[in-house]
Amino acid sequence: MPALARGVASGLPVKQPLLIQIAMVVEDSPLPMRRDFAWLAITEMAKMYSEEADRARDETRHTTRARDAGQWAVSVDKYAEKMKARSNSMTPASAVEVIIGPDKSINLYVDGELVIVTGAFGGQQQTYEQRVIEQFCVLYLCERLLADFDLSESSTSVITKKRTANAAYWSFSQYAGPVCMTDNGLEFQFRDTSGIKQKRSACRQIVSELYDLVEVLARKHSQGIAVDWSGLVIKPIAAGEGHQLMLNSSDNIYLSLPGLAASKDLFRLVRPWLAARVKGEDLHLVVLNAGDLMQGIESYQ
Repeated sequence: MPALARGVASGLPVKQPLLIQIAMVVEDSPLPMRRDFAWLAITEMAKMYSEEADRARDETRHTTRARDAGQWAVSVDKYAEKMKARSNSMTPASAVEVIIGPDKSINLYVDGELVIVTGAFGGQQQTYEQRVIEQFCVLYLCERLLADFDLSESSTSVITKKRTANAAYWSFSQYAGPVCMTDNGLEFQFRDTSGIKQKRSACRQIVSELYDLVEVLARKHSQGIAVDWSGLVIKPIAAGEGHQLMLNSSDNIYLSLPGLAASKDLFRLVRPWLAARVKGEDLHLVVLNAGDLMQGIESYQ
């Protein structure tokens, strides 16, 4: 592997422990998050090596050792192409492992092939890590992601997870676009990353309201109250805050559900998931074009 000895980190340096902490979270996370982390790390690696090759070629015009610089450029270019091909070959079925070494090194195994992240560069390691962090935190809310885990300074092998029950996680791929998902089967697919902050906020709101609704409906279900799932309707309360949810012809509940009330088509699509969760069953539900369905949510506008 070529080592980049030239160049100085530009911009505000990002301390190495931050990328290591993110890797510690990703290490035991669902495959989509591991795959996103690996894809971003390898893609940025390919870009960095390609930039180094361009700099080396530029040096051939300003140095007496043009031959050495030219050979260096060819060597680095080959490795850049290798990394680019590796990232392009990743699919939703790719097996990805993130391994934190005892020396806090970050290693990726993509379909069994090793890619070393920590120490991949010389003077530009901080620039590389900053790029990876910035790109990863566009897809995932890093402040919340890191706050939801107890990361021990003395050990990288023990991670105490503190995920909240209504946590929504994000994934991105060239096949499905941005996806907001939960651990128990909800998957909202968006077309692109435009307005990602608004999409993230809207999805958190929808997921939170759905979890609140599951809790209340499960309580009603345990009391023997039947729910007409095909006719489940959310209505605003006249001259007041909150919403009325009609369970059947005679039973209602009152709850604040502004996001679901503003997304009637989305609410209709998630009713099978609600029914399954209330009954204690698992159901994987994929909602396509989630951005269009969430357009009415205030936080999305």
